[in-house]
Amino acid sequence: MKSDHTPAGDAFGEKISLGKNIILGLQHLLVMCPGTIAVPLIMASALELDAETTAFLISANFLTSGILTLIHVLGIGSHVGAKLPIILGSSFAPLAPMIVIGQNYGLAAVFGSIIASAAAIFILTFFMDKVLVLFPRNVIGCFVALMGISLAPTAIRDLAGGPGTADFGSVENIILGTLVMVSILLMQRFGNSFVSAFSLLIGIVAGTVIGSFLGMVNFASVEQAKWFQMVTPFRFGAPEFKLVPIALMTVFCIINIIQCIGVYSVLDEISGTETPNEQRINGIRAQSIGQMISGVFNSVPSTMFNENISLLDLTKVKSRSVIVTSGIMMIALGIFPKFSAVVAMVPKSVLGGVTLVLFGIITASGISMLSGLDFSKDNNFTIVGTSLAIGVGGNFASEIFTQLPSTLSMILSNGLFMVSISAILLNLLFNGKKGLSQKSLSD
Repeated sequence: MKSDHTPAGDAFGEKISLGKNIILGLQHLLVMCPGTIAVPLIMASALELDAETTAFLISANFLTSGILTLIHVLGIGSHVGAKLPIILGSSFAPLAPMIVIGQNYGLAAVFGSIIASAAAIFILTFFMDKVLVLFPRNVIGCFVALMGISLAPTAIRDLAGGPGTADFGSVENIILGTLVMVSILLMQRFGNSFVSAFSLLIGIVAGTVIGSFLGMVNFASVEQAKWFQMVTPFRFGAPEFKLVPIALMTVFCIINIIQCIGVYSVLDEISGTETPNEQRINGIRAQSIGQMISGVFNSVPSTMFNENISLLDLTKVKSRSVIVTSGIMMIALGIFPKFSAVVAMVPKSVLGGVTLVLFGIITASGISMLSGLDFSKDNNFTIVGTSLAIGVGGNFASEIFTQLPSTLSMILSNGLFMVSISAILLNLLFNGKKGLSQKSLSD
């Protein structure tokens, strides 16, 4: 069938003013902050690192996320970088193995495995065209739909104040988060084009101001943060390359790459574009190079942030220049911790209200992809239904795998991996080579 989509590179060159770039870039920065801060925080807590080291890991994460975002959006030559408006930040997929490696081998082995697994992903990109044919519409649709569904509980918990906090589930948190969510939706429905484009930023700022009067904002962290901190490479010593940590990290980085393939499809779905496989491969290649840089600068593997793709749909501004601006801001936060502390003081409940809207857009994108399927053909009822059931089960009943070896348990309890592998195998079982021929989401 002929595609109604436009080439991806033609849709993202909109010229906008410097002021609008800065405001929209800040909006994207605020959206990606929670995930970017959470991964080093959780890893540092699990490895019992001190406060100074934890702060350094967060700064390193902002710095490398900014560098990788710029590499991806601007590109290096003609074969590195997809040149699409996608923000990259720390990935949760390799978090568990990073903790396991750190506990058993030390931080030098963690960063060594990050560098080595990035090299393995880079080599894989030269065969990626053979991998991408495994992801037709029925596979990607299942993955993206579950991606949004699996993220929703995180948003709801954040709206309630964030797990583990003293005021988790308090009436104040729930009211504030709900108020922010409703205000964004009302601005989208009744606001003019300016208010609609900046509805998320307005909601975050207003929610933070209200939260400060309710005692939810920690100003002490801003006062204690340094004005300037250089992120030095190999701070924890020369990287150590050990076979078991490298193999473990590579498996979970491949799972991360599968997630990123889904993100390209979400971008196509909301923008009416069709990203060629070669462009996707260039993006993954940039991601692998960026991961090597992350390992050198004591940071973690990155992923493409779904919530920022949803924000493109919410603001109706999909210009690459906005993402470049946001990438520069990330680098600044990595160097100037005082500013990152200001960004990080936004109450969890405010961010929960924001991300609930954004994760809903991701779920809707997956449903939209699946709605393009003919469920009377190609056994799509069986493939989609069974795959989603397996993915949801793996994601929300992960305790059933606790008796298995730890590595296998970590893999099988990842719902996004389970839905992907199930859909791929069922598509091959029922459709064989015909299933591999359905390459394009626009077909």
